[in-house]
Amino acid sequence: MRVNARLDSDRTNKFQYIRQRTNQGTSEIMKAAIDLYYEKLRQESPKPLQLLQQAGLIGCAEGDPDLSVNYKQYLTDSLNEKYGHR
Repeated sequence: MRVNARLDSDRTNKFQYIRQRTNQGTSEIMKAAIDLYYEKLRQESPKPLQLLQQAGLIGCAEGDPDLSVNYKQYLTDSLNEKYGHR
């Protein structure tokens, strides 16, 4: 993709400074800038745990403390109570 951008004098000075300090071309500088901006935005995105906490879904239910380990047995017992042994 080709990019055509207009920079004000302050950003032009910053861009020229980066070129002089790094000896990189325009494409390399733009790629690095995009990568940095992308990573910054990804870090700002809320994590799934944060979203669940914000929605009030973490800790909103009650259950047996060993449910995550013995869920199959609990499900089997529940289905047997509801439908009996088939």
